[in-house]
Parts: sequence; structure tokens; C-alpha cells
Amino acid sequence: MQNILRLLVVGAALGTMADNRVTGQLDGQILATGSGRVVMLDGSGNELWSFKGANVADVSLVGSGNVLFADNDAKEVDPKTSQIVWSYKSEFGKGGGVFSAQRLANGVTVVGENSTGRILEVDQAGKITFELQLPDVERGSHNNLRHCRKLASGNYLVTYKALQAVREYTRAGELVMEIKTPNAAFSAVRLPRGHTLVGHINGVTEYDGESKAVWSFGVSDLPEGLKIGMICGVHALPNGNVLCGIYSVPVTEAKGVGLLEITRDKKIVWRYLGPDKNMMAAQKLSLDGKPLPGEALR
Repeated sequence: MQNILRLLVVGAALGTMADNRVTGQLDGQILATGSGRVVMLDGSGNELWSFKGANVADVSLVGSGNVLFADNDAKEVDPKTSQIVWSYKSEFGKGGGVFSAQRLANGVTVVGENSTGRILEVDQAGKITFELQLPDVERGSHNNLRHCRKLASGNYLVTYKALQAVREYTRAGELVMEIKTPNAAFSAVRLPRGHTLVGHINGVTEYDGESKAVWSFGVSDLPEGLKIGMICGVHALPNGNVLCGIYSVPVTEAKGVGLLEITRDKKIVWRYLGPDKNMMAAQKLSLDGKPLPGEALR
């Protein structure tokens, strides 16, 4: 009887959340990873579109309006037809395969292959045009790399989970910079002023050019009562705010959080709770579903 009552309470809570999934003012659409899928949300948290995937760890809107995501492989899907129009399949899937994908202006996709610890550049024909084997990885481990981003300089910014570190490498594989994070590093973006913003499980931290922490947001900064899992992906927004994607969302909690946008004075602009337990990455878009001005720093 107690189990039945608990199910009824949880069901009622989820029903309420379905009617009001966004708390605060969301002035755009959100493209995010879900539990085994990618999803597009409107400003009220209603689903506009979704697509089934595997363990989706990275997602972005590319110039054509298609959706690029990494779910152990890298895939591009046309949301109008829900057809996969480009893909790269990891040649060695043990440990999770591909956890990040970034589309460059020339159409090439930067692939972060966790299972082998490689950075790859793959063209539109599916040909690998560049490969960089990174050090300090264990082939087939789940805990090698998370996100990888190619910078304007041509260098690569990489997050290492097990090492709890963010590293910058040249194209020749030379180590330029290392940041040690307080726990597992998931995502990192290079800000216009040369600082690096890192999502690292229980927080978000900005580091200066000397790898010194100059700003942070953590679980202790949440208003009392809010419950989150682990902060993973970050999107540094043009207005200075930060969008966070959450892994292991407490979906049965009325004050659980799957996505949230925070200001630099640590105020929550809005938060979202839906049915997806794992929302590791997210990109904020305009109200009509277009990329925000400038480079998408996510």
C-alpha cells in the first residue's frame, strides 16, 4: 500500500511539473541532451522536437539548422525530416566511443573520441583528415575525455575526466596549458578575454590565463531547497550568463533542476525540470530557434 501511495504522489508531482516545467523567465528555445535523446524546448519547457539517441553527451545547432550530437558516435540529424544526414562511427566503442562533436565553419567536424583518447577532424564525406593521439589515456576506459573544442588559434581545449584537468594542446600535440579542477572536468570553453570556463560536476569555475580561479558557482550557491545532480555542459551566453546542463537530475523532486541559467552574481534566471534524468549538454537559442549572436561558446 505504501508503494502504491508513493507512486501516486510521484505521479501527481510529475503531472504538475509537466504543466509548468520552467520556473523564471526563459527568453528563448533550448536544445539539450536528454536521457537517450536530444530535445528542443520552447520558453515554457514544452517539447518542440526530439530524436532518439544513445548516451547523448554533447549537442549543438549547426549552420544549416541541423542538430549535431555525440552519443558514442557523432551524428547530424535534420529536424525537419528526423533523418541522419552525416555520421562518424567510432572504430573502437569500448568505454563509450565519442563524447563530443564540434562543427567548424569549413564543414569539418572535430570529434573527441573518449574510447581511444584521440582528437579527430572528419570531413563531410566521413574521411578523417586529422588525428591527434592524446597522452595519459587508457584505451577502452570510460574515464578519458569529455568535451573537446578547437580554438580560434588552432589549438584544442580538452577536458579529462579521470585526471580532473583541462588541457590545451597545439596541433602538434604540445601541451600549452593545464588547469586542475576540484573534481571531474566535463566541459570547457575559451572566453573572448582569454579566460576558460569549466563545468566540473559540482560547479562551474572561470580561470584566468594563469589557470587561477577568478569566479565560481557551486551547489552551495543554490537557493535552499533546490536539488541538482552533477553540472556537466556549460554555454557561456552573450550577456555573460551561464547555461548549465545537469546529469542525474532528481526528476521526482518538485524542486529538482535539469537545466538552469545563472547570472554572474549567482542569481538563477530560470530553471527547468522535465522527464529526462540526464541533461548533460545544452545550447540556448533565440525565441525563433536560431543561434544567439556570435560564437556559440558551449
